[in-house]
Formats: sequence, structure tokens, C-alpha cells
Amino acid sequence: MEYDQVSALASSGAAVPVSGEAVKATGVAQSFDKALAGTYTVTASSLNVRNAAGTTDKVKNKVLVSIPKGTQVKNYGYYSMVNGVKWLYVQFTYKNVTYTGFCSSAYLKK
Repeated sequence: MEYDQVSALASSGAAVPVSGEAVKATGVAQSFDKALAGTYTVTASSLNVRNAAGTTDKVKNKVLVSIPKGTQVKNYGYYSMVNGVKWLYVQFTYKNVTYTGFCSSAYLKK
């Protein structure tokens, strides 16, 4: 996490991940498509990884971490559809923390 994200989390009372720790979304993928499985690269300048698919419910869909362009994430075929958009259930390690969460497929390239 960037310094400003860590500061914001700490001041909000949220737990700040420790190096070597795992952070996993509580949301559950609704569908499976083997053809989606693979490694993806973030194409947006910054991409939010969320606790659940979508952005409408700021509590349920809270941001776990924002990752920079070029970061690689793995998908094993699991996803959820929200408003016509596939939200991939992905896993990756960023700054020595392993994250599992949801990213919009609109900002990922296989």
C-alpha cells in the first residue's frame, strides 16, 4: 500500500495489512468459466480490488487495496456479473501481502 493509503486506513481505525499476511474478500463469486482462467495485467492507472463484486454498496464492496498499472493478477475462472460487467475473482501479491478479491474485467488484459 502507498503511504497515504496506510495513513488513511490507520486513522479510520481499519486494520493495516502486515507483510506476509493474507487479505481475502468475504464476497463469493457467482459463476465459473474455465476460459477466463489465466494471468491478467492491470491496464488502468490504478485499479481498486474490492471485498465483493460491484461498486454500489460502499460497505459490502469496500476497497481492499488499489494496485498500479502493470500489476499481474491471477484468475482461476471464478467471477460475478454486476450490471453487465464481469468482476473477476483474482489473487496476487502486492508489497508482500497476498490479496484475494474482485476487480472489474474492464481494466484487466489477459
